[in-house]
Amino acid sequence: MISLPNPNTKMTLSQEQYDQLLANYAEQIVEGMDMDSLIQFAVEQIEENLRANCSMDEELVEEISRFYDEEYVAGMLEDVGANPADFNIQTQGN
Repeated sequence: MISLPNPNTKMTLSQEQYDQLLANYAEQIVEGMDMDSLIQFAVEQIEENLRANCSMDEELVEEISRFYDEEYVAGMLEDVGANPADFNIQTQGN
C-alpha cells in the first residue's frame, strides 16, 4: 500500500536541503540543454544583470572598460553608431 502525504501537514526543508535541491535542479536543467541553448541562456542572464546594474550608458561603458582596452571599447561604441570621444574613449587616430 502506498501512503500519501497528509494534506494537513506542511512539508518544510531546511535551508541546506533547499539549497541542495535547488542546485540539483539547476544542474539537471543545464545538463538537458544543448550548447546553443546554454549560450543563449548565458547571454540573456548577462544582459539582465547588466541592465540591472548599469542603468545609464556611461555605467555600461565604464563596465566594459573594466575588462577591455580602450581600442576594443571604442570599436564596440562605433559598432552601435556612437562616438567614443563622447565617453572619453580615445581611438588610435586621436
